[in-house]
Amino acid sequence: MLTVNPLMNYNNERTPGESSTEMIEILLFSLGGQEIFGLNVFKIREVTELSQVTQIPGQQGAMNGVISLRGQVLPVVSLGDAIGMSNGEPNSKMIISEFASRSVAFAVTDVDKIIRVPWSDVKPPQKYDSEEGSVFGVVMLQDGSLVSLVDIESVCHRVLPEKDATPVSTGFELNKAGPVFFVDDSIVARRKISEVLDTMGLKHSHAVNGVEAEQKLLAIASSANQNSEELEDRVSLVLVDEEMPIMDGCTLTRKLKGDPRFKNIPIIMYSSLTSEENARRGIEAGVNIYVKKFDSTSLSNAIGQLLAHA
Repeated sequence: MLTVNPLMNYNNERTPGESSTEMIEILLFSLGGQEIFGLNVFKIREVTELSQVTQIPGQQGAMNGVISLRGQVLPVVSLGDAIGMSNGEPNSKMIISEFASRSVAFAVTDVDKIIRVPWSDVKPPQKYDSEEGSVFGVVMLQDGSLVSLVDIESVCHRVLPEKDATPVSTGFELNKAGPVFFVDDSIVARRKISEVLDTMGLKHSHAVNGVEAEQKLLAIASSANQNSEELEDRVSLVLVDEEMPIMDGCTLTRKLKGDPRFKNIPIIMYSSLTSEENARRGIEAGVNIYVKKFDSTSLSNAIGQLLAHA
């Protein structure tokens, strides 16, 4: 059953220990028209009325300009334009999103309320790779209507691209390391991780959600056992995203660590939610190292640390 909270001057003050890895709180909003969209509350700092936007030279596409909010200058992105869902209705609200050391103001038509659902209720969209990964999941409400969950990291990396200031660390002896398996629901993140692994000279395979990852990894383990092979030669390391539809990263980690075959397979968890509380939950679930998402240096250093002597 959905738990609905009214949205009134929402300001997300994150309190350690107040959330569960099995649940996700979603802010519902509209971009005009009948379709309902949602954002993960833990990536939202606050919701405000749309204020005066200052135009900047060379802006184009979904970029609307910048605003000054309590002394901080933020880029303003029309979310409807960014994901190809604008119908011409004026925007009246701003969702201030904060993740992976970035703050962005997303202009939307209106906001509704906050719902709380289990991660297991979040299903992959039918067209998983549509719109360059703008939507990572879908939730059904009690009245049967669907909520499309926006992959805000993918939108930001596409609309507001940044030069990678975190180069891949390559000073590791990894010639004896086996393939790496990773799981992420974001197209942009999967491309980024693939680039890191390719640069490090590591073979890899992947899944797009926790359930698929579990199925593939168990199949690999069974195949290795049937062929009298060491599992470490098939999978030397597992990389998991903390937040995924159907099954989140902590749940997947606990399942793998509960299987004796994966006892010696290290796990790295990455997330755009980089609080100490998030890291603690990951470590308690059984991950070896917790790193910030889209940080190539931290990820490659963690990989090198775990595999250099594999």
